[in-house]
Amino acid sequence: MLVDNPYDAAVWNSLLDFYTESMPWTRRLWRLSAPLEVEELLEAWKARQAGVLAESSVKYLAQGLINRVKRDPGFGGMKERGILVGHLNRDLPPRSHDAYALRLLLEEAHEKYLSRWAEEIRSSRPPAEIVSRAVGSYLLDIGYSQVYLHKWWTYHGKYGPLGEQLVDLVDRAADLARRPTIRYGIMVPLTAAPPLPPDDDHWYSASRTANWLARWFPDAPPARQDGGLLLQVDARDRYSAVAQVAAEAKRLESRFRVGTRQRLEFGKRLYLTGDEGGIPFAQPPRRVQVLSLQRYSAIFGLTLSHELGAVLELLEPLDAGTPAAAVTGSWAAIETLFVGPGDTANRVVAANRMARIVACSYAAVELASIANVHLAVADDRLAERLRALPDGVARAREFEEALRGGVEVAYERVRHDLALRRMAALVAQPEETMRRVVAQLEDAFRRLYRQRNLIVHAGDLTSVALAGTLRTLAPLVGAGVDRVVHASATTGASPIELAATAEVNLARVASRPIGLVDVLA
Repeated sequence: MLVDNPYDAAVWNSLLDFYTESMPWTRRLWRLSAPLEVEELLEAWKARQAGVLAESSVKYLAQGLINRVKRDPGFGGMKERGILVGHLNRDLPPRSHDAYALRLLLEEAHEKYLSRWAEEIRSSRPPAEIVSRAVGSYLLDIGYSQVYLHKWWTYHGKYGPLGEQLVDLVDRAADLARRPTIRYGIMVPLTAAPPLPPDDDHWYSASRTANWLARWFPDAPPARQDGGLLLQVDARDRYSAVAQVAAEAKRLESRFRVGTRQRLEFGKRLYLTGDEGGIPFAQPPRRVQVLSLQRYSAIFGLTLSHELGAVLELLEPLDAGTPAAAVTGSWAAIETLFVGPGDTANRVVAANRMARIVACSYAAVELASIANVHLAVADDRLAERLRALPDGVARAREFEEALRGGVEVAYERVRHDLALRRMAALVAQPEETMRRVVAQLEDAFRRLYRQRNLIVHAGDLTSVALAGTLRTLAPLVGAGVDRVVHASATTGASPIELAATAEVNLARVASRPIGLVDVLA
């Protein structure tokens, strides 16, 4: 069981939040791990050489990565990081000396990354927020699923040996990261299929499928099926394996829709060797939420503006569509909203504008959330004032002013207390903190733009960063579009006007002509 101290509890609870699929977008991971970004840079240089990515796009990625590596003890001490930065500063075309050298350094970093973080925790205790984000994103980016990692950290934090500290769990996580992938055999029954190739290693007839199921799952009830697809999948855990198969099934169904007049449809359950029976394999949505549509009854509106109507159609695949449709559609939606008169051919300006709007929304949403927490758990003068206010926006303003006035509050639940500290830091240093928030969001949206270019201009669906991009970006895109719909419904402001408001108010946030809750007003 994890020792009860504030530092360990902060890191552990943050990790559990990152691995909770239903967590609000404000408390999720927005960035990929630094090692994966190194791989992404090597990939970007290959695309640059092929004329798919602009030089400015690659240089932007490299510069941001250099700043991360300099601060990341997972890459080693100052000497090791200096060597890595030296190569990152150079051109890295495929098969070049520096590309080979960087690949070797990256392999070493993967072997020692979490062990080095454990040593850093022992020696200097970096801020809990930084530790949790580095460890949390790394385990996801090497292929573990959110569900598995949530179970893993919960078990080791609650039921591990008595007296264990966080650093012991990070050491265990380092062993977990070094564990090889597992090969899973998975049968997915078909409910509709054209004539299947005979004696194929993957496509099974109805009789072969029934025999396979009877052999491996003798106690399972017979499944209605017209054949099956047998796959061998290498994955970190069973949930990741199921996700891979679900993605492959979706790709195959899409292929058959355009490649034949006969249907290919998979059943709702698959059979994974080692399990006791069939398990559902439908994947959860990526959590694109534009709740202002319902809040302002715009979801039924037949007179919704052509622009917003188009954006919502473009956005739909991001929630549950194929990666190609999700990336291209979501970027098209962002470009539709935030590229306007007078803009140059460089469409990346849309990413910058979207980032500022989401950053402004982050401050308002989190202040409102913490105000509601205080209202629910506290019995003090601040809680009395909050109860007297008519809505969440007014309560958020009141709570912001209380933090600015130095009110001392704390919460028993670690999750709420961590959010309180983040908001207190934001209110105390709004300009510096919001600059960091905007920078992280710009990185995220520019990554989406790069992925879009890889797909549209090279037909590349194999990017190392594709899965991470969809995992991190989907809730953020939803948050930004939600603000656009809100502004349109309440004030009639256009997306470009909203982006201009965000830029102007963020530039003067330190002088406080307007509160953080109202930076989009």
